[in-house]
Amino acid sequence: MTETPERLPLFPLPMMVLPGEVSALHIFEPRYREMIAHCRAEPNPRGDFVIQYEEDDRSAAYATAVRITKILEEHDEGMVDLLVEGRRRVEVLDRVRFHLYHSADTRPYEDEETDWDDDLATRVYALHRQLLVTVTGDEPPDSFYNREAGIAFKVAACAGVDNRTRLHLLRSTSETERLRIVETHLQDLLPKARDLLPRLHTIAGNFALTQAV
Repeated sequence: MTETPERLPLFPLPMMVLPGEVSALHIFEPRYREMIAHCRAEPNPRGDFVIQYEEDDRSAAYATAVRITKILEEHDEGMVDLLVEGRRRVEVLDRVRFHLYHSADTRPYEDEETDWDDDLATRVYALHRQLLVTVTGDEPPDSFYNREAGIAFKVAACAGVDNRTRLHLLRSTSETERLRIVETHLQDLLPKARDLLPRLHTIAGNFALTQAV
């Protein structure tokens, strides 16, 4: 039996939010101020609206339903800063318009494989921990690396993956495949970060010295 599509407000952006990822948004266009007002009036625990990647008039077929988690600041004329969290993946079907903003008929987009390679996950965790220590100087808490569904999304959200990789992750229906994608990304990024950070610190230090003269 085919599941009835769910209609959700649509927010096209040149960015993506992965499931489990928290992102800050500044809402200023009138159509999206209206959308946020509607979402706040009738919150949906499964996802208030859909952030769909759009660039050069091309839209991704797969997107993430996000939930408003916190209002950071409300400005004049209805503009608002807020936090959203990715809740689940959806396939975007037809667009419709009943308000200033568009909505879309969506259907759930879920994994075909529910298990994953645990040894691969351990390697990904180790690489990601090294990246965070390199960049922040602090050890991430062990609780961040709980074995749970969506672990590749969770790591990727804090690993500097680009939009092309994010699209690949959203399309994948295998956690093991996503972990391989993230592992390849981390293997490439980690040595670059280790090489670049000392240079950045030197630049910042030299600039501070020139200002002190």
